[in-house]
Amino acid sequence: MPDQPPILEMRNIIKEFPGVKALNNVSFRVARGEIHCLVGENGAGKSTLMKVLSGVYPYGTYEGDILFDGEVQKFAGINDSEKVGIAIIYQELALIPEMTVYENIFVGNEIRKGFRIDWNETIKRANEAIKRVRLNVNPGTKVRAWASANSS
Repeated sequence: MPDQPPILEMRNIIKEFPGVKALNNVSFRVARGEIHCLVGENGAGKSTLMKVLSGVYPYGTYEGDILFDGEVQKFAGINDSEKVGIAIIYQELALIPEMTVYENIFVGNEIRKGFRIDWNETIKRANEAIKRVRLNVNPGTKVRAWASANSS
């Protein structure tokens, strides 16, 4: 197969915080169909790079370029990166204990019917997702109750 242009390319990314240069001229390429793993010590910049990619650190807060499918991206936030198909799933989940499982699954991405949240569709899709990952939980259970029942 001839060389194809990368689906994702981050070029010369520099991200600074007061007193520290977290990323110094970092470049990263991923070809279509490839899977990569970023490995490094704590403080190496892995999370910072992924936050730049996903729009957590918006365009203008770092130097360098992000190209996705050959087009320069200037993400203002995570919604922009998600629109082109880039999403980050963090290892440490920040669940809201007083909300239900289905509410936590869709927090920030609520399914709407007009101006209102479509709870029936939300619960339906939550059930589908729970079945896909083979999790044994009622989506209407509050996270706090589920966590305390499964914390032994």
